[in-house]
Amino acid sequence: MKNSQHLGFWFLLAFLGFMLSPLLRSGESMERFVVGEIEQTRAAMGDSAADLVVGFANGIFENTPLTAVAIAAKTAKLTDDERRLSSKVAGVGGAVMGNMFNSYMQGLVLQSFIVAMRLAIVLIWLAFLAPLFIASVYDGLMQRNVKMSEFGSLRPATFTLAGMVVIPVIALPVIYLVLPFTLSPLLAPAWAALVALPLSILVSNSQPIFGR
Repeated sequence: MKNSQHLGFWFLLAFLGFMLSPLLRSGESMERFVVGEIEQTRAAMGDSAADLVVGFANGIFENTPLTAVAIAAKTAKLTDDERRLSSKVAGVGGAVMGNMFNSYMQGLVLQSFIVAMRLAIVLIWLAFLAPLFIASVYDGLMQRNVKMSEFGSLRPATFTLAGMVVIPVIALPVIYLVLPFTLSPLLAPAWAALVALPLSILVSNSQPIFGR
Protein backbone atom coordinates (compact mmCIF):
# COMPACT_ATOMS: atom_id res chain seq x y z
CA MET A 1 0.00 0.00 0.00
CA LYS A 2 1.35 3.43 -0.97
CA ASN A 3 1.75 6.07 1.72
CA SER A 4 -0.96 8.18 0.10
CA GLN A 5 -3.36 5.21 0.16
CA HIS A 6 -2.35 4.47 3.74
CA LEU A 7 -3.13 8.03 4.76
CA GLY A 8 -6.39 7.98 2.80
CA PHE A 9 -7.47 4.86 4.69
CA TRP A 10 -7.19 6.66 8.04
CA PHE A 11 -9.15 9.66 6.79
CA LEU A 12 -11.85 7.33 5.46
CA LEU A 13 -11.93 5.58 8.82
CA ALA A 14 -12.36 8.94 10.57
CA PHE A 15 -15.24 9.87 8.26
CA LEU A 16 -16.99 6.56 8.91
CA GLY A 17 -16.44 7.07 12.64
CA PHE A 18 -18.07 10.49 12.42
CA MET A 19 -21.13 9.13 10.64
CA LEU A 20 -21.50 6.02 12.80
CA SER A 21 -20.74 7.52 16.23
CA PRO A 22 -24.26 8.99 16.72
CA LEU A 23 -25.67 5.48 16.28
CA LEU A 24 -23.90 4.40 19.46
CA ARG A 25 -25.73 6.93 21.66
CA SER A 26 -29.22 8.32 22.07
CA GLY A 27 -29.81 12.07 21.77
CA GLU A 28 -29.75 12.54 25.56
CA SER A 29 -26.63 10.41 25.82
CA MET A 30 -24.92 12.60 23.22
CA GLU A 31 -25.82 15.68 25.26
CA ARG A 32 -24.20 14.13 28.33
CA PHE A 33 -21.21 13.25 26.14
CA VAL A 34 -20.78 16.92 25.17
CA VAL A 35 -21.01 18.01 28.81
CA GLY A 36 -18.46 15.37 29.80
CA GLU A 37 -16.12 16.47 27.01
CA ILE A 38 -16.25 20.07 28.21
CA GLU A 39 -15.64 19.01 31.82
CA GLN A 40 -12.70 16.84 30.76
CA THR A 41 -11.21 19.75 28.82
CA ARG A 42 -11.57 22.08 31.81
CA ALA A 43 -9.96 19.53 34.13
CA ALA A 44 -7.03 18.92 31.76
CA MET A 45 -6.35 22.36 30.29
CA GLY A 46 -7.89 24.84 32.74
CA ASP A 47 -10.83 27.20 32.44
CA SER A 48 -9.17 29.70 30.10
CA ALA A 49 -8.18 27.09 27.53
CA ALA A 50 -11.55 25.36 27.85
CA ASP A 51 -13.36 28.64 27.22
CA LEU A 52 -11.19 29.13 24.14
CA VAL A 53 -12.01 25.61 22.90
CA VAL A 54 -15.76 26.01 23.44
CA GLY A 55 -15.67 29.50 21.92
CA PHE A 56 -13.90 28.11 18.84
CA ALA A 57 -16.59 25.45 18.42
CA ASN A 58 -19.36 28.01 18.87
CA GLY A 59 -17.67 30.29 16.34
CA ILE A 60 -17.55 27.52 13.73
CA PHE A 61 -21.27 26.92 14.07
CA GLU A 62 -22.18 30.61 14.16
CA ASN A 63 -19.95 32.05 11.46
CA THR A 64 -19.64 29.34 8.80
CA PRO A 65 -21.88 27.23 6.56
CA LEU A 66 -21.97 24.63 9.35
CA THR A 67 -24.70 26.78 10.89
CA ALA A 68 -26.93 25.94 7.93
CA VAL A 69 -25.98 22.27 8.27
CA ALA A 70 -26.92 22.25 11.94
CA ILE A 71 -30.23 24.00 11.25
CA ALA A 72 -30.99 21.64 8.38
CA ALA A 73 -30.24 18.64 10.59
CA LYS A 74 -32.53 19.93 13.30
CA THR A 75 -35.36 20.73 10.90
CA ALA A 76 -34.94 17.33 9.30
CA LYS A 77 -36.10 15.72 12.54
CA LEU A 78 -39.60 14.29 12.44
CA THR A 79 -42.29 16.33 14.20
CA ASP A 80 -44.75 14.78 16.65
CA ASP A 81 -47.46 14.77 13.97
CA GLU A 82 -45.14 13.05 11.51
CA ARG A 83 -44.23 10.42 14.11
CA ARG A 84 -47.90 9.76 14.82
CA LEU A 85 -48.55 9.46 11.08
CA SER A 86 -45.66 7.01 10.74
CA SER A 87 -47.10 5.00 13.61
CA LYS A 88 -50.51 4.84 11.92
CA VAL A 89 -49.13 3.98 8.48
CA ALA A 90 -46.25 1.69 9.41
CA GLY A 91 -47.30 0.61 12.89
CA VAL A 92 -44.90 0.28 15.79
CA GLY A 93 -41.96 -0.23 13.42
CA GLY A 94 -42.60 3.18 11.82
CA ALA A 95 -42.67 4.89 15.21
CA VAL A 96 -39.44 3.19 16.25
CA MET A 97 -37.71 4.19 13.00
CA GLY A 98 -38.94 7.78 13.43
CA ASN A 99 -37.50 7.95 16.96
CA MET A 100 -34.21 6.48 15.74
CA PHE A 101 -34.04 9.06 12.95
CA ASN A 102 -34.62 11.94 15.37
CA SER A 103 -32.01 10.61 17.76
CA TYR A 104 -29.48 10.19 14.94
CA MET A 105 -29.96 13.71 13.58
CA GLN A 106 -29.60 15.24 17.04
CA GLY A 107 -26.52 13.10 17.65
CA LEU A 108 -24.98 14.17 14.33
CA VAL A 109 -25.25 17.85 15.25
CA LEU A 110 -23.75 17.26 18.70
CA GLN A 111 -21.02 15.08 17.18
CA SER A 112 -20.11 17.98 14.87
CA PHE A 113 -19.79 20.25 17.91
CA ILE A 114 -17.49 17.75 19.64
CA VAL A 115 -15.34 17.50 16.49
CA ALA A 116 -15.05 21.30 16.44
CA MET A 117 -14.00 21.32 20.11
CA ARG A 118 -11.40 18.62 19.57
CA LEU A 119 -10.09 20.38 16.47
CA ALA A 120 -9.43 23.43 18.64
CA ILE A 121 -7.59 21.23 21.17
CA VAL A 122 -5.44 19.72 18.40
CA LEU A 123 -4.57 23.16 17.01
CA ILE A 124 -3.61 24.44 20.47
CA TRP A 125 -1.32 21.48 21.07
CA LEU A 126 0.21 21.74 17.60
CA ALA A 127 1.19 25.32 18.35
CA PHE A 128 3.07 24.14 21.47
CA LEU A 129 4.54 20.99 19.92
CA ALA A 130 5.59 22.49 16.57
CA PRO A 131 9.20 23.09 17.76
CA LEU A 132 9.56 19.37 18.53
CA PHE A 133 8.42 18.39 15.04
CA ILE A 134 10.65 21.01 13.42
CA ALA A 135 13.62 19.72 15.44
CA SER A 136 12.81 16.15 14.41
CA VAL A 137 12.70 17.06 10.71
CA TYR A 138 15.90 19.11 11.03
CA ASP A 139 17.65 16.21 12.75
CA GLY A 140 16.57 13.89 9.92
CA LEU A 141 17.87 16.31 7.29
CA MET A 142 21.23 16.60 9.04
CA GLN A 143 21.53 12.80 9.25
CA ARG A 144 20.73 12.54 5.55
CA ASN A 145 23.38 15.18 4.71
CA VAL A 146 25.96 13.23 6.70
CA LYS A 147 25.08 10.01 4.86
CA MET A 148 25.33 11.68 1.45
CA SER A 149 28.61 13.45 2.22
CA GLU A 150 30.15 10.19 3.45
CA PHE A 151 28.65 8.14 0.61
CA GLY A 152 26.30 6.37 3.00
CA SER A 153 23.23 4.73 1.57
CA LEU A 154 19.71 6.04 1.87
CA ARG A 155 17.68 2.95 2.64
CA PRO A 156 14.34 2.78 0.79
CA ALA A 157 13.23 -0.15 2.96
CA THR A 158 13.87 1.86 6.13
CA PHE A 159 12.05 4.83 4.61
CA THR A 160 9.02 2.64 3.80
CA LEU A 161 9.01 1.05 7.25
CA ALA A 162 9.29 4.44 8.98
CA GLY A 163 6.45 5.73 6.81
CA MET A 164 4.27 2.81 7.88
CA VAL A 165 4.86 3.86 11.49
CA VAL A 166 4.65 7.63 11.05
CA ILE A 167 1.44 7.76 9.01
CA PRO A 168 -0.82 5.95 11.53
CA VAL A 169 0.65 7.95 14.41
CA ILE A 170 0.20 11.24 12.54
CA ALA A 171 -3.37 10.18 11.74
CA LEU A 172 -4.18 9.66 15.43
CA PRO A 173 -5.36 13.29 15.92
CA VAL A 174 -7.80 12.79 13.02
CA ILE A 175 -9.14 9.64 14.69
CA TYR A 176 -9.25 11.49 18.02
CA LEU A 177 -11.69 13.99 16.49
CA VAL A 178 -14.36 11.29 16.13
CA LEU A 179 -13.67 8.94 19.05
CA PRO A 180 -16.98 7.98 20.69
CA PHE A 181 -15.52 8.37 24.17
CA THR A 182 -13.73 11.09 26.12
CA LEU A 183 -9.93 11.13 25.99
CA SER A 184 -7.69 13.45 28.01
CA PRO A 185 -6.02 16.21 25.97
CA LEU A 186 -2.94 15.72 28.17
CA LEU A 187 -2.01 12.67 26.08
CA ALA A 188 -0.87 14.96 23.26
CA PRO A 189 2.79 15.19 24.43
CA ALA A 190 2.97 11.37 24.52
CA TRP A 191 1.67 11.32 20.94
CA ALA A 192 4.31 13.85 19.90
CA ALA A 193 7.05 11.71 21.45
CA LEU A 194 5.84 8.73 19.42
CA VAL A 195 6.04 10.79 16.22
CA ALA A 196 9.45 12.39 16.73
CA LEU A 197 11.84 9.45 16.34
CA PRO A 198 10.26 7.65 13.35
CA LEU A 199 9.76 11.03 11.66
CA SER A 200 13.49 11.74 11.96
CA ILE A 201 14.29 8.28 10.54
CA LEU A 202 11.82 8.83 7.71
CA VAL A 203 13.41 12.14 6.69
CA SER A 204 16.98 10.83 7.05
CA ASN A 205 16.26 8.09 4.48
CA SER A 206 14.19 10.17 2.07
CA GLN A 207 15.44 10.74 -1.45
CA PRO A 208 16.42 14.36 -2.24
CA ILE A 209 13.97 16.15 -4.51
CA PHE A 210 16.72 18.08 -6.26
CA GLY A 211 20.40 17.32 -6.82
CA ARG A 212 22.06 13.97 -6.16
